[in-house]
Amino acid sequence: MARIIEVLPQDSEIEELTSPKNAQAANAMKHRREVKRRLDDYLERAELRKALGLENDEDF
Repeated sequence: MARIIEVLPQDSEIEELTSPKNAQAANAMKHRREVKRRLDDYLERAELRKALGLENDEDF
C-alpha cells in the first residue's frame, strides 16, 4: 500500500499561490486547488472504506 506523507510547502510556493501574477498563474492555482480537493476527497473516502471494512468494495 502506498504511504501518504504530508509535505509543508516552501515559502516561494506559498507566495506563488497567494498572489498570481497573470491569468495563466491564476488558472494554474485554480487547477492545483481542484486537484488537491479531489485528492483530499479520495483519501477521505479511502479512510472511511477502511474504517467500515469495505477496502475492496468499488461501489462505495
